[in-house]
Amino acid sequence: MRTVRLRLLPNGSQERRLRRIADAAARLWNELNYVRLVQFRVSGKIDFKGTEHEFYHRYKSVLGVNAGQVIRLNNSAWKSYFETLRLYKQGKLPRFYGKPSPPGFWKDKLLGKRALRILVRNDRYYIEPINGGEGYLVLKDWNLRVRYAGKIKWAGKQGTLIIKYEDNRWFAYVPIEVGSKPVKTNPKGYVKGIYEKVQIENLKGSNKAFIDIGLNNLFAVVFSHTDTAILIKGSTIKAEYYWWKREIGTYQSIRDWLKNHGFESWRKYHMFYLHAEYKQHERLRHYYRTAIRFLARIMHEMGVDEVFIGYPYLVNQDNGNEFNTNVWWFNKIVNWLKDVLQEYGIRLNVVNEYGTSKQCSICSMKHESGRVKRGLYVCESTEIKINADLNAARNIAKRIGYNTPIPRKILSYIVTTNGVKPLTPMEGVTVETPQD
Repeated sequence: MRTVRLRLLPNGSQERRLRRIADAAARLWNELNYVRLVQFRVSGKIDFKGTEHEFYHRYKSVLGVNAGQVIRLNNSAWKSYFETLRLYKQGKLPRFYGKPSPPGFWKDKLLGKRALRILVRNDRYYIEPINGGEGYLVLKDWNLRVRYAGKIKWAGKQGTLIIKYEDNRWFAYVPIEVGSKPVKTNPKGYVKGIYEKVQIENLKGSNKAFIDIGLNNLFAVVFSHTDTAILIKGSTIKAEYYWWKREIGTYQSIRDWLKNHGFESWRKYHMFYLHAEYKQHERLRHYYRTAIRFLARIMHEMGVDEVFIGYPYLVNQDNGNEFNTNVWWFNKIVNWLKDVLQEYGIRLNVVNEYGTSKQCSICSMKHESGRVKRGLYVCESTEIKINADLNAARNIAKRIGYNTPIPRKILSYIVTTNGVKPLTPMEGVTVETPQD
């Protein structure tokens, strides 16, 4: 499964209709969720069939059969809550989990406005591409034909469409089962993209790569066949995070001061606050996905067919801080990397990286003071120096039975807004000493 995000470009009348439909979907969710919350608090149980029948027929005239998609999602949320609550009472949840909470409401708590989103059943819409970057999204139940902008990469059977209003813009999220063919009952329920299968490139070799993920060095990579190593720096990601954190904090403090002193202008600054939060998330997402795409392409060119990546299990629970909780999206990084590597036919394996930073990859001993400042690791037995993150990557390789060459050539890169740029000087180019 892959999901394509398209930017919707509705005209004035379409914009107003989308708002009315999305508002109705949010009212359905909130009213249904409230009734079920009351039932749960009174009796500890929920009448799924009764409430589903009541609210489906109440909103069918506005949402059509798509009301069932909202109800089904709410069913899933409550069933997930009950299962998590059962595990909590049995003491089977990890210790860092608190008591689970029931499903929330689709609304902004400060403004009291409903969150605008629409769920559309997979046979109640279809996409009409015009060219590679634009076309029309047709919503059958409301007779809407909304223009979209965005590249559709994948082809396959479409799933439940989700339309969201985010940062004053409409987006359509289209799930696609890549490679599957349309069913006879819904011949238009097939998205025509560029690729009909996930693997779009052929392997160039059978080499192995080993990755240590971090924040200062987002990726530290060593290989089984060469003494060349790769470092992709993550300093720009931290800078981006803290820039937007400052913006968020500024708008939040102004908003709260105005609200506490009775000024209605606090609403304007709340919108600025929401915009900054959205931009922070989108910018970090852009940096991470840019780095992942670059790394996957370069490993494919180096003939890699299998990758082993160290996963920091429970790092933000056992030693949580702002870096590994808010800035460093290690779980998403691993999942995104897996998806992109599939396009090149490269397998991804996850290895527990616990202890790989302290162990010396040269003498296999643990040196408590081996890691010194600026990310340098010094072997106390041989006095050989190695980048600390590359040392961890070599230990990941050793953990699964591979011996990698000690890196002699390190290619360093940094993630920027416009792509990944090299930090390593080109061969034949020297850095001149600045003149006073």
